[in-house]
Amino acid sequence: MITITRFLARQLRTVFLRALRLSSRDAGPNLFLTAGPGGLRVQAQNTFAAVEHHMQGEFSAEQIGLPFASLADCAGTKAEPVTLEQESSTKIIVQWTDRKIPQLVKYDVTSGDIPDFPAVPAMMAENDGSLWQALAAAMETTDTTPIRLATDCVQLRGNGGKIIATDSRQLLVQAGFSFPWEDDLLVPRTGLFASRDLPADGPLHIGRSEGWLTLQTGPWTVHLAIDKERRFPTTESHIQSAETALTHLQLAQADAEFLADALQRLPRDEDDLHHTVTVDLNGQVIVRAQGHDSKVPTELVLSRSSASGENLRFTTNRNYLARAAKLGFRELHVYGTEHPVQAQGPNRVYVWAPLGEHGVIRPSRKAVRIDSADGPPHAGKDAEVTPPSRRTTTMAKSTRPQPQAVGDEAGTSNGNGNGNGSHNGAANGNSQPDAAGSTDLIEQAEALRSTLRTATTQVGDLIAALKQQKKATRSVQTALATLRQLEKVAL
Repeated sequence: MITITRFLARQLRTVFLRALRLSSRDAGPNLFLTAGPGGLRVQAQNTFAAVEHHMQGEFSAEQIGLPFASLADCAGTKAEPVTLEQESSTKIIVQWTDRKIPQLVKYDVTSGDIPDFPAVPAMMAENDGSLWQALAAAMETTDTTPIRLATDCVQLRGNGGKIIATDSRQLLVQAGFSFPWEDDLLVPRTGLFASRDLPADGPLHIGRSEGWLTLQTGPWTVHLAIDKERRFPTTESHIQSAETALTHLQLAQADAEFLADALQRLPRDEDDLHHTVTVDLNGQVIVRAQGHDSKVPTELVLSRSSASGENLRFTTNRNYLARAAKLGFRELHVYGTEHPVQAQGPNRVYVWAPLGEHGVIRPSRKAVRIDSADGPPHAGKDAEVTPPSRRTTTMAKSTRPQPQAVGDEAGTSNGNGNGNGSHNGAANGNSQPDAAGSTDLIEQAEALRSTLRTATTQVGDLIAALKQQKKATRSVQTALATLRQLEKVAL
């Protein structure tokens, strides 16, 4: 018999879901628990990743296979015991207590050989917690639906210890890490590094084997599959020297926090897919936005920040500007209204494409001005009070499981270098909130995207069919007209 806790079951489920790229509705692979004098190891793996949790301690020698679904049944927020017992070669009994009510579930398991688990590489390099944060930021920069190149992957360069990520609209380069290899490798997008159930502030060891990138932090060992087949975009040409910029923006710390918080509340129209704002650099630093329903623009005046060089006014996607501030960048370099904006910091560069001069909102004496040093907004001279733009959002609910989603790129480089449960007592005892709630939200968003794509395809097919029908109708009309003429000739 092996004993774990309901809290550990919740942690295991959350981390396994993220690392193995599973939705909360997926059956998932079987778990294998191995106990002995060296501790208790819980392993799960598929083609995307292999994950192990190692609990130190003295345990009786035993090995149990368990369906992945069992974790959802017994997961909880407290360190209450969960016992796992092998009843027969095909039956596992899991018992725990839910609010003082005993729970017992029997699971069917399939007998067979345990798959080989990846070995930890002989060479592992130690980094501090900043590597975990850098990998999380890089994964957020990747594309969810790549078209041609591997923009859904993060590139790790052994030479220089760089982490590079792009979705063809933004580029994030982070350097200064220690990697025990010389070539470049690609690791597909994963939500693992956003998990709060992993120790992200302690030392992180990293290494690679033939087909896996290996990471070790605390009791966790994670092997992520390396993509050896696809190519990564060339990114070097998009990094420019700060000295050649036309305008330089120094963003004060307090203004950066103010900007990141206020940008998403500026007016925006529903049909503005680019989340457009105007950045005005004329000695002052002003961010301006206006909706169709607003008579006057709203301005964020970053009074503690400064701009030097040429006066420039351009539009950009507010999400990229906010992200630069949230990532901690305080220097922004602008090379022109039609050239990429480059945020720079120690060992880091963040680049994104602005929207140019089209749609620029010009200054207005009637603008609602919000000074970062003052806080609450106040109307400028002669300002008219106008209601804010209203947004209406309709989200379709997913009624069935959806698969998880696995640009204009300039140039390329080679970046390769089920259990059935029979219950006795109260159902499944899972009275706790779903630990993968964020995964469900992502699934709903992707379900909506899939629905919209299907609708677009169906509309295209319908238009094509209508055109074909129209063409056929014209042909029939032409034939009838010819017959009428022939009848006249015969008469």
